[in-house]
Amino acid sequence: MAWATEQQGIAAAAQTPEGKGALLVKSSGCLGCHSIDGSKLVGPTWLGLFGSQVPLSDGTTVTADEAYLAESILNPSAKIVAGFETQAMPAFATLTEEEIANILAYLKTLK
Repeated sequence: MAWATEQQGIAAAAQTPEGKGALLVKSSGCLGCHSIDGSKLVGPTWLGLFGSQVPLSDGTTVTADEAYLAESILNPSAKIVAGFETQAMPAFATLTEEEIANILAYLKTLK
């Protein structure tokens, strides 16, 4: 019975953009490098990322808004986060605009 209840919860979450985004980042392997709890992994944490100021390897800072995050998904080497210069994130250029919007909706929930 607990399994069925859990599955219903997953199905319900998948109906919202942020729920779809959460499922997509899990199925795409993003959480193997990016944490959602503030811990440092291979890539920067996503906890509190949206709207924050992100220091870049070139000494500049960028606001983690929708444009920056979408660019980072599609072209990860465009702006490298300071401290992660030696890490190579794969590009996810095959994601649709809707999938990217869903991921961004999910990232906004990680406060």
